[in-house]
Amino acid sequence: MAAICLCSCRSTSGTDHDQIVRTSIDLAEAYRSQGRLEMAVDVYDRALTQADDYRLYYNKALILSELGRYDDAANLCSSSFESYPYIMAFKRAQALNLRFAGNNPGFYDVSLQILQLSPYDRETRMRLIEAYAEDGLDDKAYEQALILWNQGYMTDIIHQYLKAYKPDLWENINL
Repeated sequence: MAAICLCSCRSTSGTDHDQIVRTSIDLAEAYRSQGRLEMAVDVYDRALTQADDYRLYYNKALILSELGRYDDAANLCSSSFESYPYIMAFKRAQALNLRFAGNNPGFYDVSLQILQLSPYDRETRMRLIEAYAEDGLDDKAYEQALILWNQGYMTDIIHQYLKAYKPDLWENINL
């Protein structure tokens, strides 16, 4: 029944647009909850032919990621951010999907782009520190931890990172 409504809606103005989006998300979520992820992707694809909406792109990217199609999800997030540059969630999702795909250089680049746009994004900076640390890029991890410290995030975890990389400078500093 919902698919009929989805297909019968021709206009994307006002309430018709919102109805397409809501119906599509509800139908795709029903498929997702049944484990029919490819059907959920199809719902979003059909909906996007009738309503250009950031929620459809974002939810489709989530399903692609759940399917393990991390590169596809990252690419969708990248192109969606170009259309909706005020929605940072696309950049964050792009970075995470690149990391999941094993594209660490891409993850670093996108994370740094996020931090240029939003320098106080603590969560992104912490992910970047952890990724640099896991990948043995200690100087870069230290640099990002020092930025957080200087931004006022003088927490135990940041202190531990700083002390781990430059113990001679941070050993005698207590919180």
